[in-house]
This record gives sequence, C-alpha cells and structure tokens, in this order.
Amino acid sequence: MSENTDTNDLNQDVLRLYSSSGHEFVLSRKMSYVSGTIKSMLSGDNSNFMEDQNNEIRFREISTPVLEKVIQYFYFKHKYTNSTTDLPEFPINEKVVVDLLLAAHFLDS
Repeated sequence: MSENTDTNDLNQDVLRLYSSSGHEFVLSRKMSYVSGTIKSMLSGDNSNFMEDQNNEIRFREISTPVLEKVIQYFYFKHKYTNSTTDLPEFPINEKVVVDLLLAAHFLDS
C-alpha cells in the first residue's frame, strides 16, 4: 500500500471540530457518530454536506469548553456502551451545564 493511500485513509478517519472561537479539536469520525446530527452530516457515500467532504465542522454557537466536554462525552459513551462494569460518574462543571444541555440537544447526543 502506498504512503499516499495510507494518508488518505487516515484523513478519512479524522474529523476536525471547531468551536465558536476557532479552537480545533481532532477526533475519530467513529467517535463523533455518538451525535445523531454529526452522523447525519457525515454518513452516506453521496453526502452533499461540505463538512463530509472537508472532514471538518465549525460550530459557531458552541464555546471551546462546551465543545471539549461534548467530545469527552463522545469517548465516554463509546467506551462504556455495552459495558458490564459500573459506569463512573461523568464530571460536568456547573458553569457550563446550561450551554452543555443546549449543545447536546442540538447535536442529538
């Protein structure tokens, strides 16, 4: 397999999310599928969403701390789905609770 093919495969698995202030978060596309909204934007071979073609999504209304917590939840949810162990508490800072609820609603997660 050529190096160029490996790079393209890696780029297809990576998604960049940007907060309202422009902070970039890089994560696996698979992790982002916890969000129904993101999954809809990125799924399908014939997706016409620019976000799917560019492997990046800009959230103009989601702050950096809130988007960071959302991404942490994606990984938490992925790790503990179908787990037979007790779930640890998912810590949330009281200062971002309302904004986090709004983002979770928008992202369908």
